[in-house]
Amino acid sequence: MDSISRHEQLLRVFHLVDLLFGARRPLTIEEIKRALCDRGVIDEMSDKNIRRDVDFLAKFGYAVKRSKQRTPRGTTCQAWSIEPGRGKGELSSPAVSLPELLSLVVAREFLAPLAGTFYWRGIGQLLAKVEAIATPQLLDYVDKHKEGLVVHPQRGTAKYGSRMLTAINRAILGSLELAIRYQGLADDAPKRIVIEPEALVVYDGSVYIAGYRVPGRGASASGDGGIRFFKLDRIVDAKPAVRRFTRRGIPVDALLADSITLFRSGDPPRRYRLRIDAARARWAREKPFHPRQQVADAGDGRIMVEIERAWDDEMLPQLLALGEHVEVLEPEDMRDRLLESARRIAAKYMCQHLRSFEESYVE
Repeated sequence: MDSISRHEQLLRVFHLVDLLFGARRPLTIEEIKRALCDRGVIDEMSDKNIRRDVDFLAKFGYAVKRSKQRTPRGTTCQAWSIEPGRGKGELSSPAVSLPELLSLVVAREFLAPLAGTFYWRGIGQLLAKVEAIATPQLLDYVDKHKEGLVVHPQRGTAKYGSRMLTAINRAILGSLELAIRYQGLADDAPKRIVIEPEALVVYDGSVYIAGYRVPGRGASASGDGGIRFFKLDRIVDAKPAVRRFTRRGIPVDALLADSITLFRSGDPPRRYRLRIDAARARWAREKPFHPRQQVADAGDGRIMVEIERAWDDEMLPQLLALGEHVEVLEPEDMRDRLLESARRIAAKYMCQHLRSFEESYVE
């Protein structure tokens, strides 16, 4: 079985476990197929393949029970259910869907910077539920076959066609160039772009392809050679090519480690030191500026936040959001940039009959 087939089967198995756990009675092959079609997991599949996937669960320690069920015609057919195990390996019905929990397992390393914050309690509770639903064998299989998926710390909810995702996954896993027709916000019609796809990135409710444009191929193939993020719901079509490419030395998850958003600047990231007033200290602790920030007490309820690598254009909106409750100690020139922003903001709201902002600023 090739990598693509393994990924497709793993996706079906996730949903199959979810279906059997949630069913109040054993499910027949036709019921399983209909449910998988309704979820968009399959378009068509043979009974033999459904039986194979059910048998696949036994390899991962699930107590699969086979039984007979009477059909509306009066005949009998096979049906399956998952029985709770016994003792230490007992399994229970999931509180949320298994695919969601397994996505959380993949994202665990990206969520680690939130440990100790207000959010971690809920995340930790969900991660604990994984062990009650997914067997160790299945989790090990997930860990070995998660190539090409990067989960940025805001989960996605969008659903996309299985054929397009299969084509994209094939290109990512096989290091194949990918030709896409992309409808940009400023474009009148979709443009053909050839990219070297590195990973799928889930961010802020949407799925993106992270990749590099191929110079000289595709109508809009241009840029500085840096990584780009192509929103999946703007891709009209995607077709893998036969031409292979060599992956970059730095993986996408490492590129995103210093980024708050999917923003990529041509300028290098810089070190930041911030002092935050007591009035906003709790907010800054519970809603981190940055995944890798270091927080220390500064006395009188204030805190010091240090960030080794951050981009100016990502930090500026966050600093302006805190207004007078934050002071930038480093880098020095960001203080000047904030001052200029504050002057322009104030100028927009100064009434014409009042003194000019310049005069009030001097006072």
